[in-house]
Amino acid sequence: MGEKELSVCIGIHHIATLLGISEGIYYLFAGKQRFWRSSGVFLLTVFQSWAGLKILADLQKGKSRLNESYRNLEKIKSSRRQRRGILWGMVLSSTLFKLLPVHLLGQ
Repeated sequence: MGEKELSVCIGIHHIATLLGISEGIYYLFAGKQRFWRSSGVFLLTVFQSWAGLKILADLQKGKSRLNESYRNLEKIKSSRRQRRGILWGMVLSSTLFKLLPVHLLGQ
């Protein structure tokens, strides 16, 4: 996999984190949910905020944890196509996890 494709995957992951944070903040300030749903949105927003802080720390240090994770994925004895599928599957699942639960709880 090329560096450009890996950069796209990392960018999608970072954007999903920022969207998850902003979506959580929106639903918290909208205040239309009951206590348990608001608590769930709050917890998910806190977790995404923590991830956002780690992203900022990585950018400041000039390294990427996701890049390191991919390098560990390269050590697996599988074909390049399988590793690429695993990476895109992880990006898709993490994006859904960052956006979908907050949206469903905020409704």
